[in-house]
Amino acid sequence: MLAGKKDALLSGRLDAVREQIQADFPLIDRVSVALYDAQTRYLKTFLASPRSDGILAHYGVALGKATWLDELRRTCRSRVIEELRPAVLGGQPHSRAIVAAGFRSSYTVPVFGDAGFLGFVFFNSRRDRVFSDAVTRQLDLFVRIIALLIESALRSAAVLTGGLALLRRVCRFRDDETSEHLSRMAHYSERIAVALAPKFGLDEEWVQYVRLFAPLHDIGKIAVPDAIVFKPGALDRDELEVMRRHAERGAELLADLIRELGLEKMPHTQTLLHIARHHHEGWDGGGYPDGLRGEEIPLAARIVKVADVFDALTSKRCYKPAWPVEAALQHLRSLAGVELDPQCVDAFLQARAPAQKIGM
Repeated sequence: MLAGKKDALLSGRLDAVREQIQADFPLIDRVSVALYDAQTRYLKTFLASPRSDGILAHYGVALGKATWLDELRRTCRSRVIEELRPAVLGGQPHSRAIVAAGFRSSYTVPVFGDAGFLGFVFFNSRRDRVFSDAVTRQLDLFVRIIALLIESALRSAAVLTGGLALLRRVCRFRDDETSEHLSRMAHYSERIAVALAPKFGLDEEWVQYVRLFAPLHDIGKIAVPDAIVFKPGALDRDELEVMRRHAERGAELLADLIRELGLEKMPHTQTLLHIARHHHEGWDGGGYPDGLRGEEIPLAARIVKVADVFDALTSKRCYKPAWPVEAALQHLRSLAGVELDPQCVDAFLQARAPAQKIGM
């Protein structure tokens, strides 16, 4: 398990840079990196320094709604604010949080690489007028290092995600419902992971990899005959045994892909393999393939199982109608502590994202 450990390459390297910045500039109380997702046009907190007491951890905002940040992106300019106040920053939640936390001055730098806009680096101090020209010139050198680290990590991630996207498309060719299921799975898993990450000492990078990897949970079904996957009635003993092998086959397939692409050092590949192999383990030890129990089951697999069970219940399948949302939520409660991790169920229920079925 990854709980309590920061072994991801990008997170660890950015943390080292942040620690050096705060050692060299002790008046800087907060260093944060937010990455931009060009697909969703969202800006998400990726790294926040411990001195910031969790402010804006796991925070995301549509860049178009953060008007002055979007202007910095468009003009490729940095911004120093010597005296922070609401009238200067605007009324967005992230702006209000910065002011409420007592920060008095800031330096915001858009980050660009060969592929275009990557995100922002934010520096904040609880004192006025910290960011002189001399200080910002030195900080800009650190920002360039951060940009290079982000680009390097994104290139590695692009290789893996390209392979994963191909596998997902293979799954989608078999069943249109699978495509929608995978999208909802990613969303539900992300919401649970966001709620639980702080409790387990895990960061935004881990959350985003859980979101990325959740749709690959059933990739092993590629090796299961269609006659079994789409059988309208109950599976017999032999068919059930074949179906259950998909968890092991999926983990083997993904391990081969990682090895063939030379991505053994890619962050969180173990999380991917855990999801594929262990998403059918039961909290009480009654699952498969390894009969793991409780916290022996990797956290990512426990999260994905809750997301998978809920979406399976509320989706129409060839062998059953869709359950009403409230009935499915009640069933999740009944499974907590039996098949499902109670913490994951609680996080899912509290997020309330599934209170209405998401059409994605």
